[in-house]
Amino acid sequence: MTSAGVVLLAAAGDEGREVFEGFGTPSIVIFYLLALVAIVVFLYGFWRRLAKYRQGRAVSRLSLHRIRRALVDLSSQRTIGKRDPYVRVAHFFVFWGFIVLTIGTTIIAIDEDIIGFILGRPEWRFWHGAFYVGYALVLDVFGIGFIVGLLMLAYRRRQQPYRLDYERVDTETYDRRGYSLDDRIFLAILLFLGVSGFLLEGFRIAANDFPSSEVVSIAGWVIGLATSMMGESANDVARIVTWWVHAGAALAFIAHIPYAKAMHIIVDAADLVFTDHSSARALPDVVDAASPGYESLAAFTWKELLDFDACTKCGRCHEVCPARASGAPLSPRDLILDLREAADAHAGIRLWYGPGAEPRYAEATEVAGAVIGADTLWACTTCMACMEVCPVGIEHVPSIVQLRRRLVDIGDVEPGLQSAFQSLARGGNSFGKSAKQRARWTKGLDFTIKDVRTDPAEFLWFVGDQAAFDPRGAEISRTVARILHRAGVDFGILYESERNSGNDVRRAGEEGLFEMLRDQNRDAFAEATFERIFTTDPHSLNTLHHEYDLDAPILHYTQLLDELVRSGRLTLNRFDGRATYHDPCYLGRYAEEYEAPRRLIEATGLELVEMGRRRENSFCCGAGGGRIWMDDSALTERPSENRIREAVALGDDVRFFVVACPKDLVMYSDAVKTTGHEHRLEVVDVAQLLERALEAEGAFAG
Repeated sequence: MTSAGVVLLAAAGDEGREVFEGFGTPSIVIFYLLALVAIVVFLYGFWRRLAKYRQGRAVSRLSLHRIRRALVDLSSQRTIGKRDPYVRVAHFFVFWGFIVLTIGTTIIAIDEDIIGFILGRPEWRFWHGAFYVGYALVLDVFGIGFIVGLLMLAYRRRQQPYRLDYERVDTETYDRRGYSLDDRIFLAILLFLGVSGFLLEGFRIAANDFPSSEVVSIAGWVIGLATSMMGESANDVARIVTWWVHAGAALAFIAHIPYAKAMHIIVDAADLVFTDHSSARALPDVVDAASPGYESLAAFTWKELLDFDACTKCGRCHEVCPARASGAPLSPRDLILDLREAADAHAGIRLWYGPGAEPRYAEATEVAGAVIGADTLWACTTCMACMEVCPVGIEHVPSIVQLRRRLVDIGDVEPGLQSAFQSLARGGNSFGKSAKQRARWTKGLDFTIKDVRTDPAEFLWFVGDQAAFDPRGAEISRTVARILHRAGVDFGILYESERNSGNDVRRAGEEGLFEMLRDQNRDAFAEATFERIFTTDPHSLNTLHHEYDLDAPILHYTQLLDELVRSGRLTLNRFDGRATYHDPCYLGRYAEEYEAPRRLIEATGLELVEMGRRRENSFCCGAGGGRIWMDDSALTERPSENRIREAVALGDDVRFFVVACPKDLVMYSDAVKTTGHEHRLEVVDVAQLLERALEAEGAFAG
């Protein structure tokens, strides 16, 4: 038996301790009265929150899958620690320390109040003997971890990371020191509870002449040794004083939970349970066709109202947002906080700190354009970086789109976007071209591409606007067509029957136009004969897969090319060089495809050098959500330019900037010119690299 086992057996007699040791009846009554007050204050605040959520529109979100996922997220703290292992470790200690200490307090309440007092069955009480010894050991270990985690977080906050700076990115200014004060008080009170609890334990152990059963109370035993010089009487006085201070702080903490940041302890767990991680991929339908979008706070669902309260102001969405980085007036964090303040104002909820004392927007009847400025809403690229990095499951993008729908409905639309809408309505594409010109890119090929409306094929190629009408995109389309033809792939296109998929149209808020485009494409699909679909455009990939209700499997062209290489239908020559790859938002975060393009690049022999922001953390090119149709001249630095500078910083020997999206090709081809790196870095599509590797004789095995 180990020495620890001997100690536990020696300590596990019928030992325990009194909760109200040395307290008379009046003191006990006072404590329970204070506890009752704290509970009533808590329940009132909690009820007000629930009443606010109940004002939200109904939506079904409960499922076993989401519950299981939330339990894993909470227990492992994996969402908290995304790309920040230091925070994950610190918060893991705090989370589990808080949970175990709360369970420990509950155990005392069950044993003392329910079994001992309410039921009057002392023979059923269990908080003594071996159970008590194990209880004391577990709580001390987790309590130490709790304090260590809090100190780690306090140290990090002292470093003042950028994302914890609450300065706004728009032109509106007001005093936000209340937010910072709330953060500090929340951290301080938790630390105070942890430290005072150990002090209380140490004073008690020393006052009782170090009972053998208490040796497992690691921290308390050490503190008791340090205070033993005071003598038993002085330690007992210190115990009683500390008991009341600790109990008062604990009750005050309970009472203030619904009125401060501490509420996230409850709300965040609920938000993770009800989060739909596909809500941005498949946007919700319009509830009222006569008034699409969210006009007032009454239009939001209860889950969206819960989102606003779940925000812990951690700033991760603020940090990764390409709009914010480019100087646009959008911070996802500020957007959520503004919506929270508006919801609180309308619900009559008063928080104790800063802006919460005088909630803003109490008189606002419109949300889009009033609570949240139109320029803020139009700045979003719908890249989903904010949702992917959010540790508590807030769904920013669907809320933004709902507010955009309202702006479209009232005609508050950026001129370039309005022009694109008109072109899409007339000809089914954003370039203002006739539908008959959609297949003009096929001219110059030495073979004819099938028309799947009349000639069945294995694959229907949904080309997309950018890959069909933009000259740079059209060249990539011809490259893909040559590779597929060379590999003997049976494919065809819809020719003039294809329309814009509507992915960006929908995310720009024009639901009616999206439905028209979707229905036209569905009709074209119904006339065609094919087995699978592939598309050049990741944006089209998303909406075809999630919003078209199609039976056929849908691939991105890099996935198809990867199939051909891995099956041996394409054999590539290898050439030397170093390249970096940009993960498109709609292929990466939306479709969760990260490997196929990388395998293709490496199959050419190029050494892949990764940028710091990659895979789930990839930076947006700035084209999504309809931004490609809007004026970006007011930006401090375009997202695409920011990204090119990141690639250039990898070194002079990185010659290729590889893309897998027609919009990326356009955005980054322009960005290398505007940043002066056109002769330093070549923007190439994955398909262009493959064709270069196929050029040498014998490179193809058909």
